[in-house]
Amino acid sequence: MSDKVDALFDGDPPAPPEPAEPRLRAIRGMLWVGIPLVILGIPCWTSVPGAVLTLWAWLSTDAELPRIEAGAYSQNDAAELLVLRRRASVALVLCVVSLVIQIFLLSTRFYERLWGSFVVALNTIGSGLGL
Repeated sequence: MSDKVDALFDGDPPAPPEPAEPRLRAIRGMLWVGIPLVILGIPCWTSVPGAVLTLWAWLSTDAELPRIEAGAYSQNDAAELLVLRRRASVALVLCVVSLVIQIFLLSTRFYERLWGSFVVALNTIGSGLGL
């Protein structure tokens, strides 16, 4: 910040905003992969990797907030980063809900029945195809 003030009083123009697209693309990608993993995690046990990616995306947006305050991002990029932060926050709530649902389902016979019926279906398909 002091560099910008010094540059302003030295007569130098302020530095243009740096491109935020690579960082935004990485955060978007983490959310695009993490959220489906969380949702599929209820029957398939992928909630933890999805939660890790979602938390990483949220922490990445948190690390970029000082750059917004310093004016390093354009207004459009800053607005998009704030939208991604809200999505990551909602996705973290989804992670907690998904893990609570998994805890409940572990106390029932849900997974035994689900995967048992899946194995029976595969055996039926395999025997129908002559495998």
